[in-house]
Amino acid sequence: MGTDRLYRLTAACLIVHELEVVFLPEWTAFHDASNPVQQIIMLAHVPVIFGMLIAAELTRRISIRVGICMFAVLHVGLHWVYRNHPFHDLSSATSWVLILLAGIFGAAYLVPEKAR
Repeated sequence: MGTDRLYRLTAACLIVHELEVVFLPEWTAFHDASNPVQQIIMLAHVPVIFGMLIAAELTRRISIRVGICMFAVLHVGLHWVYRNHPFHDLSSATSWVLILLAGIFGAAYLVPEKAR
């Protein structure tokens, strides 16, 4: 599988996971409409993520893609460490599949092409 596909699969899994976080009401940390700080943090993700993805696609900068894939691997660890935190309600099989797939595809992207 080519590196472009691995990167895009990583990004797709992360995006779908983020959509799940934003739109599923059982994830309580960002669903408090009375707390404007939480809403600002959630909305701030949109331009940051969009800018990173556009930069990675248009400029084809490897450093941005490597950063996103490294984050995907780290992201698995963060979810594992915080799995018992009261605000962490993403314990469904679907959530973990998205999180793990993003990490797996990200790790595969980081492996040198000659080693694959």
